[in-house]
Amino acid sequence: MFVKEEINTYQKNRPKSREIWQRAIKVLPGGISHNIRTFGLPLIGAFPVFINSASGPYLSDIDGNEYIDCWCGHFAMILGHNPPEVQETIREHLKHGWHFGTNTTYQVNLAEAIIQENPGIEKIRFCVSGTEATMYASRLARAFTKRRIVAKAQMGWHGANDTLYYDVGGIFGGDGPPGLPNAKEAGVLTFEINNDRTFDLIKRNSDNLAAIILEPVLGGGGGFPVEKEFLKKLREETERYGILLIFDEVITGYRFTNSLFQNELNVIPDLTTMGKIIGGGMPIGAVGGRKDIIQQSSPEVENQVLIGGGTFSGYPLSMVAGLKTLEILKDSHQEYHRINQEGDKLLNNLNQLFSDEKLPIIA
Repeated sequence: MFVKEEINTYQKNRPKSREIWQRAIKVLPGGISHNIRTFGLPLIGAFPVFINSASGPYLSDIDGNEYIDCWCGHFAMILGHNPPEVQETIREHLKHGWHFGTNTTYQVNLAEAIIQENPGIEKIRFCVSGTEATMYASRLARAFTKRRIVAKAQMGWHGANDTLYYDVGGIFGGDGPPGLPNAKEAGVLTFEINNDRTFDLIKRNSDNLAAIILEPVLGGGGGFPVEKEFLKKLREETERYGILLIFDEVITGYRFTNSLFQNELNVIPDLTTMGKIIGGGMPIGAVGGRKDIIQQSSPEVENQVLIGGGTFSGYPLSMVAGLKTLEILKDSHQEYHRINQEGDKLLNNLNQLFSDEKLPIIA
């Protein structure tokens, strides 16, 4: 009864969102442009809200309701919504145009800033999304090693490309949804994190294994951290068999400190994929790493590996917004401390709430 009353109150306070939702389901599959953005609400007879503005930690919907946002644009908005310095940077560059389809100094500036803080990144190629970045990283690995198979962590999310959309589980659609080749056809294996059986899998498939790819913390897989000792041994075993190690740092990059998380772990992969924070809230993806591997994508190389061929690769507004964001994070040494404190506070309060209500949940 309580839930029904809450749903009724929710709907009553959001008439404009209800109206837009009815229009949306007629023109968009499921009424959305990203599967998780229904937030499960239609399953309980409700509908998602439609946001029209944001500032700091707050979102406002078209009915005037305000929300505390712990999602922050799929984790891309580490400074919160609409930070003044980033907004001003974007406004200033809009005066000169926003898409040229040419080289710009902004690409070089952002690349230099990332390389300066990360010893494992010798060269970098920008694209438009994390999905593209992981697809390109897999392609580079296969070309470099002349092997076919890529192994990924179970429950690991690396975007929706055909190469890695396997064993993702949960809200992202489970194993091998329709339209994809099966894992064997795609040349994909999956492994368990923090489990020594993974090293047996590597040994058995070492002759055909081009790369291991995983997130240092499984984002879509529930926020599970990969143990440092497991990562160190993974680095040792991949080097032993000539297999490339790829870290997907689309979420973890610049999340905990003013650099990639691999530096804190002291485990440096051969390739790294990036996104989200490095674009300052604008669309971006990137793959970087060892020079000899990334250089395969140069037009000057015979049998060039095609990566980063999109219309909006190196998009100027993404470059300048990303650079400004990284500059702010670098100059404000206390920002990460504050963010981590707030995260700990939220975690502790949630666990206290679950305990008080005797719920079998741990945050």
